[in-house]
Amino acid sequence: MDEKGTLGGQPWQMVLKGNMEYLEYLHTSGEYSDLDIILSEGVCIKAHSLILSMNSPVFGAMLMGPMATSKQLNLPDDPHEAFRKLLDYAYLERMDLESVEEALEVYAQAHKYLMESPRKFCLEYILKHLTEETMLAALETSFAHEDKELKDKCIEMLNRDPDAVMSSETVSQLSKEAVRGLLMNDDIDFSSEAVPFNGLIAWGRAQLGPEEEPSGSAVRQKIGDLLKEVRFLDMSCDEFVDTVFGTDVLTHTECFYILWAIRGADLSTLPEDTPLNPGRRGRGTTLRKGEELSRCVLDLSGIWKDYPASTELVLVEDLLIDAVIQIHYMHIYCSGDFPGGCGGALKIMDDKGKTISSATSEDDDFLFTKPAVIRKDKKYRILFRPKLKVSLYRGHKGGGRKVEDANLSCSLSHFVLFGIRGPMSN
Repeated sequence: MDEKGTLGGQPWQMVLKGNMEYLEYLHTSGEYSDLDIILSEGVCIKAHSLILSMNSPVFGAMLMGPMATSKQLNLPDDPHEAFRKLLDYAYLERMDLESVEEALEVYAQAHKYLMESPRKFCLEYILKHLTEETMLAALETSFAHEDKELKDKCIEMLNRDPDAVMSSETVSQLSKEAVRGLLMNDDIDFSSEAVPFNGLIAWGRAQLGPEEEPSGSAVRQKIGDLLKEVRFLDMSCDEFVDTVFGTDVLTHTECFYILWAIRGADLSTLPEDTPLNPGRRGRGTTLRKGEELSRCVLDLSGIWKDYPASTELVLVEDLLIDAVIQIHYMHIYCSGDFPGGCGGALKIMDDKGKTISSATSEDDDFLFTKPAVIRKDKKYRILFRPKLKVSLYRGHKGGGRKVEDANLSCSLSHFVLFGIRGPMSN
């Protein structure tokens, strides 16, 4: 074993070469250290005031400023494992990260002490290794430290299935400000405002102590002003009654006034203490009544063609719209021998081949088993399996042109009218 200050029996300065090797030796050996840092769990790490001050203006003020006298730095709130990683970077300009969770801890430490280089190093690691399981923890960090790049990445991942994320138990572990950020974000494509409301209620219940009664009023106290971030005006009356009434979070009087507002009442006539924020309305763009679904591309042959019963037909290929809608209902309009429709099965699939909703009917009205959420900037296909033999004129395949028969009849009621014009035969 080498004596202190030696390597292989010689002074370390004569064995090592270059500043990086010198710094690594000082870091690992504690040679010439002038500072004891006391971290969480009472862990003590020896360090060099000059190295810390070179890397952080916060440490510079603490250790080299006019008030700096002590050679011991007490940081009991700082996790010692994350702080060790931060010191690795301060001395060596590198660190070994093993998980996103660890990177988030070191990121928070680097942000706290204004150490920009290790913060960026951690951010790059997080963005590269982020998963759906770690996304909410990263989102929490992005809100806490106002990191737009990290937040945008998390929201992009969240939007793959925002309903599932908001319904997960992980949401209950978020801070109040992180939940506020989710409720206020206009870019999250929830299928219904009932989803974030239910997530908020679950979060509020999770904040109750073991001795607290899980009543509506107790949950209301935990939620506090977050209730005003819910976009009640985006709900229908039926949705509001089905979703909100049973929670007892709102009083009957509040429910009355909010229902009145949903029905179109002048908001200025509502009492000032109504938990309704008129500005929290409209999550993303919404297609209005009569607008056409743009850039529908039909997979068509351009000739009359007979299709046997139960043949799966592609009505729409690469459906792409510039807004988020829900399809609860579709009407297949068929001119010809069957004015009541031939019946059959409809399904809507995403670009990964997953069926997001389906419907069957004996006539021409198809009610989906669950709303088909069509998200902006994603492609979908609509398939139809007729119950009877049909003969359709399919038109010419038109890349990117509008399909005149594909209209959003009423976005406020969430249904789409899709017409197939052409004769049908037995």
